[in-house]
Amino acid sequence: MKRFIGAILVVLLVTFPRCAGRAGEVRLSFTGDIIMHMPVKMCARAHNEPGTQPHQSRNNRGFDFLFERIRPVFSDSDMVVGNMEFPVVPPFTSKPKIFNCEPDVLSAMKKAGFHVMHIANNHILDQGEAGVVSTMRYLRAYGLDYLGVGHNEAEARGGIVRTLRGIRVGLIGYAGYLNYPLPASASGYRLNWLYNRERVIEDIAAVKKRCDFLIMVAHTGLEYRYRPRERDRELFKEYLNAGVDCIIGHHPHVVQPAERVIAQDGRICYIFYSLGNFISNQSTEGMININGVTLTTRDSIIVRCILSKSFVGRQLDVCYEIVPIFTRNAINGATGRREIQTVLVDDEINALRSVLSASSGEERVDIERRLTFLYQKSEAVKAAVFDGSDLKEVTFKYR
Repeated sequence: MKRFIGAILVVLLVTFPRCAGRAGEVRLSFTGDIIMHMPVKMCARAHNEPGTQPHQSRNNRGFDFLFERIRPVFSDSDMVVGNMEFPVVPPFTSKPKIFNCEPDVLSAMKKAGFHVMHIANNHILDQGEAGVVSTMRYLRAYGLDYLGVGHNEAEARGGIVRTLRGIRVGLIGYAGYLNYPLPASASGYRLNWLYNRERVIEDIAAVKKRCDFLIMVAHTGLEYRYRPRERDRELFKEYLNAGVDCIIGHHPHVVQPAERVIAQDGRICYIFYSLGNFISNQSTEGMININGVTLTTRDSIIVRCILSKSFVGRQLDVCYEIVPIFTRNAINGATGRREIQTVLVDDEINALRSVLSASSGEERVDIERRLTFLYQKSEAVKAAVFDGSDLKEVTFKYR
């Protein structure tokens, strides 16, 4: 009888895909760099919808426009984490490569579905130390958590632990690149440094005790390079062996490969070295050619981590989904305004398919050309992420 039950369990485990929806699963979504370049802010302001009262806005002063096409993607996520690569400090003015933004963007990101902002990155000090403190204050005021930085050492290093559907999820965040020297005695804040190996391992041990699954978010690497540095690969594997289960990376502004790692204790772990830009005004200049298709800083991915308690031994099952996205950045022919939005590749494909059957002539040829381009782009992004590896627990999601 025991053998029979065991055989049935094996059949069930093989029959049901690991990423098939199950009751009680936790869905975590991660994005790359959110950069409020001046043209991105100008785009938002141009789409502002004034309210009935002076100085009121019905769409967060137009910042909702930036995320309105991507919002449905996060509707089933229990937690959404993005890398917020700009401070928020009065008077909210900025310069090229010296970022800052109005707090309306925070409300827009929360409305889009974000819960946590990783702020340990090379632009958090763009407005000085006071800007770091101001950013944390505004994030809390707008109902968003922050990661990688804290008002004090305990807050910064303690990370975030949330119990979601009975699963304790831990997040820790680190900067591995800064545009400014880190003050020896920072005023009003502490920032976690990725390459302080002993301290990071202490953090991992402390937070691991409080959670079932530990994710490290790391901002490091070389910009515009499609391969991670060997020293980062080695260090990340050391952190996985210390207890981290998954590492989410950004800073290169382009998509880099993922890597499947078996930790010393037998855990299956993943490193996603770079997710690329979630939204920015960076150019479409060619960065890499994969199978005849050029990928740029406007091609990106969302990583979904799906956790569920196994019905066999109550173990934690983990799988991942890669969702291709892109930054739509074009001039509206009717208004002459630049429109910048984050778009799901799947949505763009469906939108084109919906009008294909009713089109003819040159219009149909153009739609078919655009569809072919999107299919090729998605396959190139998939090739960049998988890089010839067998990522057994990862599914690439697009039609």
